[in-house]
Amino acid sequence: MSIVNALIVDDEKLDRELLGNLINQYCSSITVLDQASSVDNAIQSINKFTPDVVFLDIHMPTANGFKLLDSFPDREFLIVFTTGHDDYGIQAIKAGAFDYLLKPIDVDELLATEQKILKVLEKKRKVFIPHVKVFHQGEHVLIKADEIVCVEAQGSYVKIFRIGGEHVVVPKNLKQLMALMKVDFLKRVHRSFIINTNHVIRYQTTGNELIVFLAGNVEAKVSRQYKQVLKDLLI
Repeated sequence: MSIVNALIVDDEKLDRELLGNLINQYCSSITVLDQASSVDNAIQSINKFTPDVVFLDIHMPTANGFKLLDSFPDREFLIVFTTGHDDYGIQAIKAGAFDYLLKPIDVDELLATEQKILKVLEKKRKVFIPHVKVFHQGEHVLIKADEIVCVEAQGSYVKIFRIGGEHVVVPKNLKQLMALMKVDFLKRVHRSFIINTNHVIRYQTTGNELIVFLAGNVEAKVSRQYKQVLKDLLI
């Protein structure tokens, strides 16, 4: 699950795209929100997106990467310098850089940086993913909220569909589950369905009925009163 928002700042388009592709392919916890080609553009992007980390090139025209830091003396985001020169290490440390990657960027070093970022942000945020404890087939099972695709009411039981195609049937109702897992991405959309909006693939309207198609070939009905709310969330 992506929990780190990033900005890439580099005057070379090829280098921006290369780093972006490496992050998209190998760093599952990082999402690149934007790319900037200059310090001025980077300042605008930082103010707009408030990233968790900025991958910042040092050598750029008009103003180098170190100049960017002067605009954010009390910055909340982490700085990872990216450069083709190996003689800026000490200056980067003095400038408060979190990490330093040499071009061409090595995937293993990038992954190591990702893990460092996660450790710092987890401590800072005290990240906790809510879960529900259910009794299933003689065992107590802990299910993380972000693993839930959909919950369907079936009489006095509910069927919980999980990522990977697994499901469990437990003696709870939808109201009890919603009370246990107060997260924004789990939404009640019908008297018989709760869905995880992060796992919605598509939806279609047939007459007055709206059907949501979720990961794992799971389908859920959306009642009339929730239709517009759901559409607003997915736009």
